Amino acid sequence: MLAELVAEASAEPAFADYAPAGLMNVVHGLGPEVGQALVADPKVKAISFTGGTATGAMVGQTAAGRFAKASLELGGKNATVVFADARDNFEGGLTDLVKRVTRAAFLNSGQICLCGSRIFVERPLYNEFVAELAPRVGELVVGDPNDPVTNLGPLVSQEHRAKVEGYITIAKEEGGVVLTGGERPAGLPEGGAYLRPTLIEGLSPVTSRAATEEIFGPVATIHPFDTEDEVVGYANGVEYGLCASVWTSNLDRAHRVSSALDVGMVWVNTWLHRDLRTPFGGVKASGVGREGGWYSLEFFSETKNVCIALGLDSQPKPRMPGHAEGW
Repeated sequence: MLAELVAEASAEPAFADYAPAGLMNVVHGLGPEVGQALVADPKVKAISFTGGTATGAMVGQTAAGRFAKASLELGGKNATVVFADARDNFEGGLTDLVKRVTRAAFLNSGQICLCGSRIFVERPLYNEFVAELAPRVGELVVGDPNDPVTNLGPLVSQEHRAKVEGYITIAKEEGGVVLTGGERPAGLPEGGAYLRPTLIEGLSPVTSRAATEEIFGPVATIHPFDTEDEVVGYANGVEYGLCASVWTSNLDRAHRVSSALDVGMVWVNTWLHRDLRTPFGGVKASGVGREGGWYSLEFFSETKNVCIALGLDSQPKPRMPGHAEGW
């Protein structure tokens, strides 16, 4: 649809100079054939890629081999850090806080690279938080995305659902306890890759695969913590560094923890609150580069320095060591 809109704009005389034919193209195909051909083509001067970390590594390697610009927005295993005083920020107290954390974990069935799928709650609040969160997650409606009552639609494919279910099995094998979800909902079309939102506790935030590897589905793990240093260590102890959210009523703590988190973006008392002019991107295995606003303009253009001498008097007369003055 976007390509069609650009083509229509190209036909308008007022936009012809700004949207010439061929400005926007949509090319379908598999990565090894179509994607690799585009990335390797010398006519492609800059590559902006959004996708998995393994594929991003191949894209970056190919681009580096021919010195092409590459901006990579890759995977994430993002921490939601909830301090015990966070409930004081919201008129509805704990209920409002849990509602926001639920959205951060499960929006779009967890198929957003920015989803906060690792939930860390300060121990004094932990039991009360879990008691509120688990039933809220269990009440989320899975179904047809066109139905107004639906909260979560299907996963992108049957194959991806099988992968997500595999991580739920791994979590159980690792000693995790499924508080809600973990199975396919009944009464929905067989063709849809539906899966109930799943909340798991009892996993190690350090060694568990389910708690440290990107799942990209409606699965969140929840863990207690006691100190700032402890939770920062947990949050930073994964290969990814895309984003995090920090929930607290203490502004000094918000700045302190945000600074310590090894990620490209931090939200405080909110999530997915974006201004498209601000820098977007991650660190570590979550990508390379920043986009958004001037950052995008800089990436998709080349800066050239042109120096013109307008007269002899304007030319500098440097004195180099070992040379006569006026050289």
